Amino acid sequence: MRQIELIERQLREAGGVASVLATGWESFELIGVLAADSAEKAADMYPAFMFARGAAVEGRNAIVLAPSMPAGGPASFGSPELSTSDVEEVADALAGLASALSARLREAALLAADDGDRIACENAARDADQIGELLARSA
Repeated sequence: MRQIELIERQLREAGGVASVLATGWESFELIGVLAADSAEKAADMYPAFMFARGAAVEGRNAIVLAPSMPAGGPASFGSPELSTSDVEEVADALAGLASALSARLREAALLAADDGDRIACENAARDADQIGELLARSA
């Protein structure tokens, strides 16, 4: 769960559209890896995690098309380690990350001077919203 906290901090500290795009790419990558890993651990949440993984791939792909995405893209961080085996805790943490990601992408869309960046941010924000909806627990 430490990786989720670190990427959320990077999202908060990201300055400028390019930085938000790069951190957004990393966020979607992390969500995808953790969702796939968690799906195998909880049959009852398998569909939600797998659909969230699909939305993470879509969001990452939207960001890659942005003109201001740094060349070469961010490095993949491999297989993250979870400090918990509680899949509901992981789902909550990923839903929180997705919410923060959506907010930052929407802010970046407003700041984007290039239409391609704006569209990429808006599309990726919708994917982040979908992840949040899939993984958030009902009250």
